[in-house]
Amino acid sequence: MKILKRLVAVASVVSMLGFTLPILSLAATTKTISSVTINVGLEDITTGETLPSENSFDLKNSGGNYVYSNNSRYEVSDLDWITSDSREMKIGSEPKMKVTLRATDPDEYAFKGGYRSSNVSIKGGDYVSSNRSGTDTLYITFTFKPVKGTYESPEEAEWKDSGFGNARWSAPEYGSKAYDVYLYRGNTIIKKLEKLKANSYNFYPYMTKEGTYSFKVRTVAYTEKENKFGKKSDWTESDEVYLPKEKVSDGRGQNNDVIVTSNDVGWIKSGNTWYYRYPDGSYLKNNWSQINGRWYLFDTNGAMLSGWQQKNNVWYYLNGDGTMVTGWIKSNNKWYYMNQSSSTGIEGAMSIGWIHYNNKWYHADTSGGMEEGWKQVNSNWYYFYPGDGSMAVNATISGFRIDANGVWHK
Repeated sequence: MKILKRLVAVASVVSMLGFTLPILSLAATTKTISSVTINVGLEDITTGETLPSENSFDLKNSGGNYVYSNNSRYEVSDLDWITSDSREMKIGSEPKMKVTLRATDPDEYAFKGGYRSSNVSIKGGDYVSSNRSGTDTLYITFTFKPVKGTYESPEEAEWKDSGFGNARWSAPEYGSKAYDVYLYRGNTIIKKLEKLKANSYNFYPYMTKEGTYSFKVRTVAYTEKENKFGKKSDWTESDEVYLPKEKVSDGRGQNNDVIVTSNDVGWIKSGNTWYYRYPDGSYLKNNWSQINGRWYLFDTNGAMLSGWQQKNNVWYYLNGDGTMVTGWIKSNNKWYYMNQSSSTGIEGAMSIGWIHYNNKWYHADTSGGMEEGWKQVNSNWYYFYPGDGSMAVNATISGFRIDANGVWHK
């Protein structure tokens, strides 16, 4: 107080002399609230329900609906829904809210500078934006975590009266509008459709045998985001319909291409088959493709191939995951060599004849199988160590001398 009185006295004297003295700013001692943390949560909301009113939220503690801070420097003073509280929620809905924070003692701690995702933490939600009003008020907009749940099942699944095989089903009020649909003959699955964006499908091309047919349908997630929060619905089953022998389909009109009708790109699995889809909706077909450094082969329908495959009169071997094999492989108790480098021929191609590998010589017969024991190649006799397959050189085998070129001379 003595220092302050002296300053006031000096200021008075200076004023009398016609001078001005800068006013001492007490605000210079105010500390900055450098980061903000808010805890938020909603009670479980099911599809079709609306949002709770703002005054139902607890601003001090968790439990039920809540939005609160756990910091003595600032507190939640007000809430406002940005998403309309009359809007019916669906699976994946992300309700948006604006919260008002007040500095509890603006003379000691204040909001200064900018606030963004790097210094605003929303526990139970996701940060959207923020803005200040002076140094005592901060507005933060955030979204609650997406609504989770199980999709509703289609209410009806039935066969159309016209013709055979025309299936249709109703769209549930709160669904993804994507469906898995399975065709059955008795208890046998005849055709699977996955993530179909339609409410009907003509199964007749697949009804090629006499019997009793039915189908079942369920609502499924369509996008990757929906898949994180929405569970598949229960199945809805159709009535059975009998198809007599004289009415069976000849199979024309079957879609042997990929069945998936979603917007996914890259690797897509339909049933037990993998396909590779480009962003323009087309598929890799009837060709090789190097994906993430590994070679894959696709047939004319776009299906990824595995096992032994012949392309342009050359044999290749593909693993179960579709990747092309190079080097030695064992198949049906025989060894084969698949060329390791494109610099010495066709990469991955099965070798026939002489093979030079790791400074040793091997020989494959006309089927590609590695030779073992005594073998005549052209007019010369050679010995290939059993199990190993490498050619013997400068060695005596069972009393027979073999020279440096691997040739036995009488």
